[in-house]
Amino acid sequence: MLLNKKLFTGLDQGVHLSAGGEAPMLNSHRDAFEQFMHDKAQGERARQLIADTMQATREQCASLLSVSASDITFVSSASEGINIVAYGLDWQPGDNVVIADVEFGSGVFPWTLLKEKGVDVKIVRHKNWQISLDDIEAHIDERTKVVLMSHVSMFTGQRLPLKELAETVHRKGAALVLDATHAVGVVPVDAYHADVVVSSCYKWLLATHGTAIFYWNRKTLPELKPPFLGWNSAAASGGWKDPLNITLHNDANQFLPGNPSYLSIYILNNALKHLLPLGRDVVEQHALNLTGKLHEGLSQLDLNTLGLSLMTAEAAESRAGNICVMSERVDEISAQLRQRGILVWGTYGGDSRLRISAHVYNDHNDINACLEAFANLQ
Repeated sequence: MLLNKKLFTGLDQGVHLSAGGEAPMLNSHRDAFEQFMHDKAQGERARQLIADTMQATREQCASLLSVSASDITFVSSASEGINIVAYGLDWQPGDNVVIADVEFGSGVFPWTLLKEKGVDVKIVRHKNWQISLDDIEAHIDERTKVVLMSHVSMFTGQRLPLKELAETVHRKGAALVLDATHAVGVVPVDAYHADVVVSSCYKWLLATHGTAIFYWNRKTLPELKPPFLGWNSAAASGGWKDPLNITLHNDANQFLPGNPSYLSIYILNNALKHLLPLGRDVVEQHALNLTGKLHEGLSQLDLNTLGLSLMTAEAAESRAGNICVMSERVDEISAQLRQRGILVWGTYGGDSRLRISAHVYNDHNDINACLEAFANLQ
């Protein structure tokens, strides 16, 4: 393992293979909470202390994503970030959006509200649970404004090649909006390839709910505008003398109308202090080693007799930290695994699939225990 289990709360109670749903919390997040409480008690000076922590967190996220900190801000969730794009572009009747049929709901639902403006939503269908770049390209036409894809699928575990995906989308003149929630923190994400990147922080980034990363590529998508404004959107204003005279921030903070969840940002800041020193490539290789062993072990079992089938591809470049298994017995199998102390994800949401996630606090013993539990399923 890359981070000792003793650094986390709750990992002494079994095998945690559920980072794709909820990652465990670092014990030191209590210190981050205490620091926030201390800073917030400093009166007017508190605002500067909090702003300094937010900027430090932006810089850490920028390092993780290989972009400039000025192109990053924090929104309440990845869902909010996608909605910013849905309402921040100038849509015309006949425009369309391309998504995948296995996309998470937040990557699908916002676009349906654009139908009132005459915007169509085109769906790329999977083949054997895989989405191909050729099929994505075949759905893009001259009226495609946005292609929304997950870098790593929460449903199937498939990882799309980001550079090639971006080239495919941009070659057709569309913008790439990337949901990197199941990629950032476990595999390298060079965000500059996309036009917008959103990522939740309570999974692979080891933080919590209430904040998400929003990256805006100002060079490739300058036409994106804030769909709503607040005091924090402005770099300057005329005050009471000239209240309508405002100048927006020229960076991603123009998409931040009010105070973000600063406590969540303090926790994210602490989480990144643990993740970044490990190195993106090291974390990726660790995850691929574990999920490769898990994929191989599951492939050797007679899954058909259990009503199971592997969804995630074997090739390392096509997966990340998730191995997904289709099953009509999700509730039953999850319960059997839980009785053996193995925590996976599957019962929440009724997806008819199990998701097994390996991260920095997991080791080969965890994978062995999981495979043994699968071998003894009834």
